[in-house]
Amino acid sequence: MSDIMPDTSNKAIGRRLAAVREVKGWTQVFMAELIGASPQRWGNYERGHNAPPPDTLARIWQLTGATSDYVLFGRMDGLPLELAQALQARSEKVDAGLGTKAG
Repeated sequence: MSDIMPDTSNKAIGRRLAAVREVKGWTQVFMAELIGASPQRWGNYERGHNAPPPDTLARIWQLTGATSDYVLFGRMDGLPLELAQALQARSEKVDAGLGTKAG
């Protein structure tokens, strides 16, 4: 077990939500429509102004495979393999300085 505490700030949650949406190839507007939220609400989630409530986390999981453990804590071990690989590849690209931060 790691001694490092995961970043559970709303900003980190927002970054993970944006990552899931981006690897799916979806726009913020499309994602908002899928979960039944306004584009402004989804944008607020991604910007870390607030975190999605449990019912929204469940909908995100149903639509994307992104578990609440991933969204809230960054744990990738319960993700579908294809999603985990896509998120890992995206993370490595961003870490290498090749990615850009989507807003």
